[in-house]
Amino acid sequence: MHLTKLASIQLVNWNILEEYNLDPFTIFTKVQLDPTLMHHPGARYPLSRIADLWEEMEKVIKDPCFGLLAAKRWHPANFGTLGYALLMSTSLRTTLERLIRFHRVISDARFASLYEETAKSALVFDLSNPDEAPYTAAREDAALAWIMSVLKVNFQRPLSPISVSFTHSRPEECAGKYYELFQAPIHFDAPAARIELSLNDADRILPSGNKEMLDLKEEVMTGYLEARSEKSLVARVTKCIVEHLPSGDATVEKIASELFVSTRKLQRLLQEEGTSFLTLLNSTRQSIAEQYVQNKNMDLTEIAFLLGFSDQSTFSRSFKRWTGRSPRAFRSAN
Repeated sequence: MHLTKLASIQLVNWNILEEYNLDPFTIFTKVQLDPTLMHHPGARYPLSRIADLWEEMEKVIKDPCFGLLAAKRWHPANFGTLGYALLMSTSLRTTLERLIRFHRVISDARFASLYEETAKSALVFDLSNPDEAPYTAAREDAALAWIMSVLKVNFQRPLSPISVSFTHSRPEECAGKYYELFQAPIHFDAPAARIELSLNDADRILPSGNKEMLDLKEEVMTGYLEARSEKSLVARVTKCIVEHLPSGDATVEKIASELFVSTRKLQRLLQEEGTSFLTLLNSTRQSIAEQYVQNKNMDLTEIAFLLGFSDQSTFSRSFKRWTGRSPRAFRSAN
């Protein structure tokens, strides 16, 4: 199977190379990665070439801890829709759950697992790459450093994991950088690369109505809501559906909870207005989907994610049921 990954993520590597005054263009082209693809929405690189890029970076960068710079050299846009969705999570647990659930949007390879260790009162994020060759030390460092940076941005207060583990050996000349970044006990030569968070930190409710989150509203979604009156129950339910589509939890139970009514009562009230939750969910998805699909700069896989579908094929079947055409055929006709 030909495995690929979102090309724009490699802008992180490009930024790291520039940090060390190296020519990224030369290094990218040496491993047969076209740098222009990183600026094309939805473009993807072969994972095998990305592995070659990391190996080449380890050859030319003399700092054995350079992978940790990923914590400072990433932008949400590098990770497509998922990058922004992670920053809208309501807890660190949901941040990691969302990352694992929707990682396939940015990569074909399996990525990680999440579980609790009750004896430690810990939530454990285990990095794994069974579909690829073992990560180089720098690539493993970069993955955990980026994840830690996302968690810190979301947490908005000092965050100290229970521990952080790496499978590679301790780099004596710069080991202090690991403690500085993670603010936690660090274990090297470990059986797995992982971050362990206390359950208290993992499940702390994070702010959900700040300016940053408002700025992340998609233009189409905002316009869709503004086109409707917000006074009716239908409008309020629709608004909640739109807000929860990207996380995949736009369920009648979730929306009823947010509106402070029981699921049964919400269904009854909607029925009195001549509709149902499922009807609103499907009509909202269809309306937004048609607008997104017409935008040729949006990748169909990301559209599926943004609308809360588990994969592109499920989205495509639903879209064809709504419109009588596949997303690609609909896009070509508009």
